Amino acid sequence: MAKQGVFLLCFLSTLITFAQDSTYLKVETPKIVAKLFLGKTYHIEDVQIKFSDVLADSRCPEDITCVWAGEATVLVDIIENGTLREQKKLIFQPGKRQDKKLFNLFSSETTTITALKVLPNLNSKKKLKKEAYYLLLEIVKKE
Repeated sequence: MAKQGVFLLCFLSTLITFAQDSTYLKVETPKIVAKLFLGKTYHIEDVQIKFSDVLADSRCPEDITCVWAGEATVLVDIIENGTLREQKKLIFQPGKRQDKKLFNLFSSETTTITALKVLPNLNSKKKLKKEAYYLLLEIVKKE
């Protein structure tokens, strides 16, 4: 009986010791997802990111099965201190793995902004007005 008690005591103390060890805990960097509508501007630090145009949208409507998923091409202006620094043409291809670096819109020591996708999805039964388009932006605050 004494051996069982000692074994149980050792077992419980081992569990408590490992339960307290936080060196294996991985903490995610905080991420924010924001909508940037066509014609609107997102302000961060001394930079403005403007979703300026939808150049083309041949994505497959969500209510139809297509052989090709299509793509959407948009234009984003990166403005720094009131001056156009860069105009990026982003091509979103649903279902295709794309290099995330191509969609990086802004990066500093404290923040990174990446365009994730263009929405809404097309639907064959509804005409999509241009002003309904928006970009999903991922904003990551570095610590």
